Amino acid sequence: MVSQFILIFTPRNEKSTVKRQHIIISKGTELVRVPLDCLMYVEADGNYSKIVTKDGRERLVLLQLGQVEDLIAEQIDEFEGEILRLGRKHIINLNYIHVIDIAKQVLVISDCEGSYHKLEASKDALVKLKSYVETW
Repeated sequence: MVSQFILIFTPRNEKSTVKRQHIIISKGTELVRVPLDCLMYVEADGNYSKIVTKDGRERLVLLQLGQVEDLIAEQIDEFEGEILRLGRKHIINLNYIHVIDIAKQVLVISDCEGSYHKLEASKDALVKLKSYVETW
């Protein structure tokens, strides 16, 4: 089966002046639509990817993390600067970064309203992330 995106605002060859509000992952008979402001992170899980939203829900999709990354990139221009690949295991929404602890190799993603996730990442990835966030 071939994965595909459904473009909401403009045909694929045209640039949109409207900021995209959702990402859509469509594969086979399943379509997953996630509001960008609700997407906290995506985590690799073998040949699957787990999409985690701020309401605590998790959705497993039959796509590898690199495929999800490509689909997001196709839908939102250069990830709008808010969505970033972190190492080999995660795609994160920068708006939910709460703590970057390089010494413990931990990134805490939180909405400060009850949704709290500790993600493990390499020191190198966290150093780069910290530097990026400081200038973002």
